[in-house]
Amino acid sequence: MGERLDLRLCVGHPGEYEEQLRDPRRALRFELHGPSGTKPILGLDGRSPAGFLTTKEAGLLTLVYLSNHAFVEIGAEKYAEYLAVEGLEEVQAERERRGETALPGRDSYLRCDKALVHVGDGSCTGFERTLGLPIELVLETDPGRWSAGQELTLRLEFGERPLANRQVKLMRLAAPHTIVLARTDEHGRTRFTPESAGAFVASSVHQRRATPEQALEGDWEGFWASLSFELAAR
Repeated sequence: MGERLDLRLCVGHPGEYEEQLRDPRRALRFELHGPSGTKPILGLDGRSPAGFLTTKEAGLLTLVYLSNHAFVEIGAEKYAEYLAVEGLEEVQAERERRGETALPGRDSYLRCDKALVHVGDGSCTGFERTLGLPIELVLETDPGRWSAGQELTLRLEFGERPLANRQVKLMRLAAPHTIVLARTDEHGRTRFTPESAGAFVASSVHQRRATPEQALEGDWEGFWASLSFELAAR
Protein backbone atom coordinates (compact mmCIF):
# COMPACT_ATOMS: atom_id res chain seq x y z
CA MET A 1 0.00 0.00 0.00
CA GLY A 2 1.02 3.61 -0.41
CA GLU A 3 2.46 3.03 -3.88
CA ARG A 4 1.55 5.11 -6.91
CA LEU A 5 0.10 3.17 -9.84
CA ASP A 6 0.34 4.56 -13.36
CA LEU A 7 -2.67 3.50 -15.42
CA ARG A 8 -2.17 3.15 -19.16
CA LEU A 9 -4.90 2.73 -21.78
CA CYS A 10 -3.58 0.27 -24.36
CA VAL A 11 -5.16 -0.93 -27.61
CA GLY A 12 -4.06 -4.02 -29.50
CA HIS A 13 -2.42 -7.37 -28.87
CA PRO A 14 -0.52 -7.67 -25.54
CA GLY A 15 2.73 -8.17 -27.46
CA GLU A 16 2.17 -5.22 -29.80
CA TYR A 17 -0.09 -2.50 -28.47
CA GLU A 18 -0.65 1.22 -28.93
CA GLU A 19 -0.81 3.43 -25.86
CA GLN A 20 -3.65 5.96 -25.78
CA LEU A 21 -3.49 9.48 -24.37
CA ARG A 22 -6.05 10.65 -21.82
CA ASP A 23 -8.89 12.23 -23.79
CA PRO A 24 -11.92 13.56 -21.87
CA ARG A 25 -13.85 13.75 -25.14
CA ARG A 26 -13.83 9.93 -25.35
CA ALA A 27 -14.22 8.81 -21.74
CA LEU A 28 -17.72 8.47 -20.31
CA ARG A 29 -16.42 6.68 -17.20
CA PHE A 30 -12.88 6.33 -15.86
CA GLU A 31 -13.17 5.32 -12.25
CA LEU A 32 -12.01 3.17 -9.36
CA HIS A 33 -14.28 0.87 -7.35
CA GLY A 34 -12.77 -0.28 -4.06
CA PRO A 35 -13.58 -1.23 -0.46
CA SER A 36 -14.32 2.41 0.41
CA GLY A 37 -16.50 3.19 -2.62
CA THR A 38 -16.21 4.72 -6.08
CA LYS A 39 -13.77 7.47 -7.07
CA PRO A 40 -12.83 9.12 -10.38
CA ILE A 41 -9.38 8.30 -11.71
CA LEU A 42 -7.32 11.47 -12.01
CA GLY A 43 -4.85 12.31 -14.74
CA LEU A 44 -3.58 14.96 -17.13
CA ASP A 45 -5.54 15.47 -20.36
CA GLY A 46 -3.54 14.75 -23.49
CA ARG A 47 -0.91 12.83 -21.54
CA SER A 48 0.08 9.27 -20.82
CA PRO A 49 -0.26 7.49 -18.48
CA ALA A 50 -3.96 8.28 -18.77
CA GLY A 51 -4.45 8.08 -15.02
CA PHE A 52 -2.74 7.47 -11.72
CA LEU A 53 -3.69 6.58 -8.19
CA THR A 54 -2.09 5.90 -4.82
CA THR A 55 -3.17 2.71 -3.07
CA LYS A 56 -4.39 3.56 0.43
CA GLU A 57 -6.22 0.41 1.51
CA ALA A 58 -5.86 -3.34 1.15
CA GLY A 59 -8.29 -5.35 -0.91
CA LEU A 60 -9.45 -5.67 -4.47
CA LEU A 61 -9.74 -2.61 -6.71
CA THR A 62 -11.75 -2.63 -9.94
CA LEU A 63 -10.72 -0.07 -12.55
CA VAL A 64 -13.33 0.84 -15.16
CA TYR A 65 -13.06 2.63 -18.50
CA LEU A 66 -16.09 3.28 -20.73
CA SER A 67 -15.71 5.19 -23.98
CA ASN A 68 -18.27 6.85 -26.20
CA HIS A 69 -18.74 5.79 -29.81
CA ALA A 70 -15.94 6.15 -32.34
CA PHE A 71 -16.22 5.51 -36.06
CA VAL A 72 -13.97 3.24 -38.11
CA GLU A 73 -14.09 2.20 -41.77
CA ILE A 74 -12.23 -0.96 -42.86
CA GLY A 75 -11.69 -2.31 -46.38
CA ALA A 76 -13.91 -5.23 -47.39
CA GLU A 77 -11.19 -7.91 -47.33
CA LYS A 78 -9.72 -6.84 -43.98
CA TYR A 79 -13.21 -6.46 -42.53
CA ALA A 80 -14.04 -10.05 -43.46
CA GLU A 81 -10.81 -11.17 -41.75
CA TYR A 82 -11.69 -9.15 -38.65
CA LEU A 83 -15.17 -10.70 -38.44
CA ALA A 84 -13.68 -14.19 -38.73
CA VAL A 85 -11.04 -13.55 -36.04
CA GLU A 86 -13.62 -12.13 -33.61
CA GLY A 87 -16.12 -14.93 -34.22
CA LEU A 88 -18.73 -12.61 -35.74
CA GLU A 89 -19.94 -14.99 -38.43
CA GLU A 90 -23.50 -13.72 -38.15
CA VAL A 91 -22.36 -10.23 -39.18
CA GLN A 92 -20.62 -11.63 -42.27
CA ALA A 93 -23.75 -13.66 -43.07
CA GLU A 94 -25.88 -10.52 -42.82
CA ARG A 95 -23.49 -8.66 -45.13
CA GLU A 96 -23.75 -11.52 -47.63
CA ARG A 97 -27.56 -11.49 -47.42
CA ARG A 98 -27.58 -7.74 -48.11
CA GLY A 99 -25.01 -7.95 -50.91
CA GLU A 100 -22.52 -5.81 -48.97
CA THR A 101 -19.42 -8.04 -48.95
CA ALA A 102 -17.62 -5.87 -51.54
CA LEU A 103 -18.23 -2.74 -49.44
CA PRO A 104 -16.02 -1.57 -46.56
CA GLY A 105 -17.12 -2.28 -43.01
CA ARG A 106 -18.39 0.87 -41.31
CA ASP A 107 -18.65 0.55 -37.53
CA SER A 108 -19.45 2.86 -34.64
CA TYR A 109 -17.97 1.17 -31.58
CA LEU A 110 -17.41 1.74 -27.88
CA ARG A 111 -15.08 0.15 -25.33
CA CYS A 112 -16.00 -1.31 -21.94
CA ASP A 113 -12.79 -2.19 -20.08
CA LYS A 114 -12.19 -3.44 -16.55
CA ALA A 115 -9.04 -4.37 -14.62
CA LEU A 116 -8.76 -6.05 -11.22
CA VAL A 117 -5.88 -4.95 -8.97
CA HIS A 118 -5.21 -6.79 -5.69
CA VAL A 119 -3.57 -4.59 -3.03
CA GLY A 120 -1.81 -5.91 0.07
CA ASP A 121 -2.85 -9.07 1.87
CA GLY A 122 -6.57 -8.37 1.79
CA SER A 123 -9.11 -10.73 0.29
CA CYS A 124 -10.34 -10.65 -3.30
CA THR A 125 -13.87 -9.83 -2.16
CA GLY A 126 -15.74 -8.15 -5.00
CA PHE A 127 -14.07 -9.94 -7.92
CA GLU A 128 -17.49 -10.98 -9.27
CA ARG A 129 -19.13 -7.53 -9.10
CA THR A 130 -20.96 -6.09 -12.08
CA LEU A 131 -20.77 -2.38 -12.77
CA GLY A 132 -23.52 -1.67 -15.27
CA LEU A 133 -21.43 -1.42 -18.44
CA PRO A 134 -23.20 -1.83 -21.82
CA ILE A 135 -21.21 -5.05 -22.32
CA GLU A 136 -19.31 -6.58 -19.42
CA LEU A 137 -17.05 -9.52 -18.69
CA VAL A 138 -17.40 -10.81 -15.13
CA LEU A 139 -14.99 -13.14 -13.34
CA GLU A 140 -16.79 -15.95 -11.50
CA THR A 141 -13.66 -17.72 -10.19
CA ASP A 142 -11.86 -16.17 -7.20
CA PRO A 143 -8.43 -15.18 -8.60
CA GLY A 144 -6.88 -15.34 -5.13
CA ARG A 145 -7.94 -18.94 -4.57
CA TRP A 146 -7.19 -20.32 -8.02
CA SER A 147 -4.64 -23.14 -8.45
CA ALA A 148 -2.97 -24.59 -11.56
CA GLY A 149 -5.26 -26.85 -13.54
CA GLN A 150 -8.41 -25.41 -11.98
CA GLU A 151 -11.22 -24.30 -14.25
CA LEU A 152 -11.66 -20.55 -14.73
CA THR A 153 -15.18 -19.26 -15.39
CA LEU A 154 -16.13 -15.94 -16.95
CA ARG A 155 -19.59 -14.55 -17.68
CA LEU A 156 -20.43 -12.17 -20.51
CA GLU A 157 -23.36 -9.78 -20.12
CA PHE A 158 -24.94 -7.41 -22.62
CA GLY A 159 -27.45 -4.93 -21.28
CA GLU A 160 -27.02 -6.67 -17.89
CA ARG A 161 -28.32 -9.95 -19.37
CA PRO A 162 -26.29 -13.08 -20.26
CA LEU A 163 -24.99 -13.04 -23.84
CA ALA A 164 -24.96 -16.52 -25.37
CA ASN A 165 -22.92 -17.97 -28.27
CA ARG A 166 -20.32 -15.22 -28.25
CA GLN A 167 -16.59 -15.81 -28.66
CA VAL A 168 -14.33 -14.93 -25.73
CA LYS A 169 -10.53 -14.75 -25.95
CA LEU A 170 -8.25 -15.41 -23.01
CA MET A 171 -4.74 -14.01 -23.58
CA ARG A 172 -1.68 -14.27 -21.40
CA LEU A 173 -0.10 -10.83 -20.89
CA ALA A 174 3.45 -12.12 -20.43
CA ALA A 175 5.32 -13.72 -23.33
CA PRO A 176 4.56 -16.11 -24.87
CA HIS A 177 1.22 -14.40 -25.43
CA THR A 178 -0.88 -17.52 -25.80
CA ILE A 179 -4.52 -17.10 -26.85
CA VAL A 180 -7.35 -19.54 -26.08
CA LEU A 181 -10.84 -19.21 -27.57
CA ALA A 182 -14.18 -20.39 -26.19
CA ARG A 183 -17.89 -19.70 -26.75
CA THR A 184 -20.36 -18.62 -24.11
CA ASP A 185 -23.17 -21.02 -23.22
CA GLU A 186 -26.85 -20.16 -22.85
CA HIS A 187 -26.08 -18.54 -19.48
CA GLY A 188 -23.32 -16.34 -20.93
CA ARG A 189 -20.61 -18.43 -19.25
CA THR A 190 -17.36 -19.57 -20.79
CA ARG A 191 -14.70 -21.78 -19.22
CA PHE A 192 -10.94 -22.05 -19.55
CA THR A 193 -8.25 -24.12 -17.83
CA PRO A 194 -5.02 -22.08 -17.63
CA GLU A 195 -1.90 -24.18 -17.14
CA SER A 196 -0.20 -21.75 -14.78
CA ALA A 197 -0.64 -18.54 -12.82
CA GLY A 198 0.00 -15.10 -14.29
CA ALA A 199 -1.63 -11.98 -15.69
CA PHE A 200 -4.36 -12.37 -18.29
CA VAL A 201 -6.80 -10.33 -20.32
CA ALA A 202 -10.14 -11.67 -21.54
CA SER A 203 -11.96 -9.93 -24.37
CA SER A 204 -15.07 -10.24 -26.49
CA VAL A 205 -16.82 -8.30 -29.26
CA HIS A 206 -20.53 -8.02 -29.99
CA GLN A 207 -22.06 -6.20 -32.96
CA ARG A 208 -25.57 -5.31 -34.02
CA ARG A 209 -27.01 -3.48 -36.98
CA ALA A 210 -27.25 0.26 -36.36
CA THR A 211 -30.69 1.81 -36.81
CA PRO A 212 -31.51 5.26 -38.22
CA GLU A 213 -33.00 6.22 -34.84
CA GLN A 214 -29.60 5.79 -33.19
CA ALA A 215 -28.05 8.43 -35.46
CA LEU A 216 -24.72 6.58 -35.36
CA GLU A 217 -22.07 6.87 -38.01
CA GLY A 218 -21.73 3.62 -39.95
CA ASP A 219 -23.80 0.49 -40.52
CA TRP A 220 -22.96 -1.44 -37.36
CA GLU A 221 -22.76 -0.71 -33.65
CA GLY A 222 -19.87 -2.50 -31.96
CA PHE A 223 -19.36 -3.28 -28.27
CA TRP A 224 -15.86 -4.24 -27.10
CA ALA A 225 -15.39 -5.76 -23.65
CA SER A 226 -12.16 -6.58 -21.83
CA LEU A 227 -11.23 -7.74 -18.34
CA SER A 228 -7.63 -7.82 -17.06
CA PHE A 229 -6.73 -9.78 -13.93
CA GLU A 230 -4.01 -11.86 -12.32
CA LEU A 231 -4.28 -15.44 -11.16
CA ALA A 232 -2.15 -16.04 -8.07
CA ALA A 233 -0.33 -19.34 -7.57
CA ARG A 234 -1.33 -21.35 -4.52
